[in-house]
Amino acid sequence: MHRRARSILRGEQGLSMILVLCIGALFVALSAALVYAASVLTANANRQLLEQEAYQLATSFSDVLEGELNKRDSSFAKFVNEQFMFSQSYGKDIYDLESQPKEFAWKPNGSQPDGGAEAITVTLRRRPGDGADKLNQTANSTNATDLRNLLDTLEGENRKGMEIVDLQLDITVTVTKNGESFAFTRTYDRTVKYDSDGSQAKNNTFPKVYYTIKDSTTKYYRISDLTFYAPGSGDLTITGGNIDSNRLTFHCDTSQQPDSITYTRGAKQSTGTTQE
Repeated sequence: MHRRARSILRGEQGLSMILVLCIGALFVALSAALVYAASVLTANANRQLLEQEAYQLATSFSDVLEGELNKRDSSFAKFVNEQFMFSQSYGKDIYDLESQPKEFAWKPNGSQPDGGAEAITVTLRRRPGDGADKLNQTANSTNATDLRNLLDTLEGENRKGMEIVDLQLDITVTVTKNGESFAFTRTYDRTVKYDSDGSQAKNNTFPKVYYTIKDSTTKYYRISDLTFYAPGSGDLTITGGNIDSNRLTFHCDTSQQPDSITYTRGAKQSTGTTQE
């Protein structure tokens, strides 16, 4: 009887030991899982922090470029206006096709604060604006009063030039910091004005708005309400009697720089992260 009891106790002790070992293994597994989860959460938090820092750097640099863009004498504005938005080198037809992207890469400069960025890249893209078709328009009318009103509208208030959104500009700033990259894009509408006052044309001071008649190549400059002047051809006055034979086409001389250029933020704006 005693031997049987001792045998049973030994068996229960063995089961207890196995149970203790199983519970211990479970706690070890749970501890490892908690450590792994904590490490993943920490890594994600660190990555989000780096992404946020890269985002702040990208948007801050974008703000700086926006300020420079509307300073016509700044080196950035001069390049954008006089080369990128003007030259066909970045796209065969400025007012028909989107340009090829132009990319600039900045490296950290020891003499300037860089926020710890490893690299900053600026990418420019250009496309025709919503008002590009307003640069050349046919002015058709059957009476002189309506024609004069139409020409006043085309030339803008007090003949200082109509505001035309001729082009759009994308500026993408990409910042890389500690292996994390963030790209921030703003789209700008470029609004231009071309001088339309042709009163000085006879003094060989020609504005950047002119007219052609019946698709001819002769440039006529509007010197008063319905009187036009072309060098070598003299004056032409349109009246109710000859209006049908003098179909006018309004042109902005896009071979020259506009008289006024301003950039305003368009509706398009995008952000995103990229993996290095």
